[in-house]
Amino acid sequence: MAGEKPQNTWMLIAGVAPGVLVAVTVVALDPLSASIEGAIRMGAVLGYLTVFLAALSSNYMRELTRFFGRAFVRVHHVASLTALVALLVHAATVVWRAGSVSVVVPLLSSARAFFSQGGRPALWLILIAAAVALLRKKIGTQWKMIHRLNYLAFLLGTIHAQMLGRNFQHLAVRIVSAAMAAGVVAVFVLKRRTQARRKRQRRARA
Repeated sequence: MAGEKPQNTWMLIAGVAPGVLVAVTVVALDPLSASIEGAIRMGAVLGYLTVFLAALSSNYMRELTRFFGRAFVRVHHVASLTALVALLVHAATVVWRAGSVSVVVPLLSSARAFFSQGGRPALWLILIAAAVALLRKKIGTQWKMIHRLNYLAFLLGTIHAQMLGRNFQHLAVRIVSAAMAAGVVAVFVLKRRTQARRKRQRRARA
């Protein structure tokens, strides 16, 4: 598997680079204030970036762990935990500002309302995925299927950010976040296709 190392390295770089670009652009173009709005936006941006990194890396856990060692698993877990905490901070401060927990309830009145407020269902999907990961030993191998809700959550979060996120109104951030969403979908599809091809090859050799 030595030939996979350069590919894995470039995959990791390709995953980290967009996140760094978004973070730098946000800070450069729209510095956060020391108010509740700042906490809301910081939680949203940090959560968005770390969900992206966790989702992308989860597609190559075996390869990247082989390349970087078991320490990479800890990095993945730290990214996942950071994403969860940041998004909970984002949600909690939004609830505090609104004075009502109704702001985290998904809106079903229309498609536009649902997607513009896509952060609401995204939060619940991430919480479900996190709970399933913690209970994976009891659930069995099917936990991975449910854990993939993170990908759907990221896409909903991207739509929500594009439509309502103050930081995401900068053109550069919008372009990069759209590319990040497309990248997550592409990596997910390619990984599933690779796994299916390997299964067919194993069955053919059996």
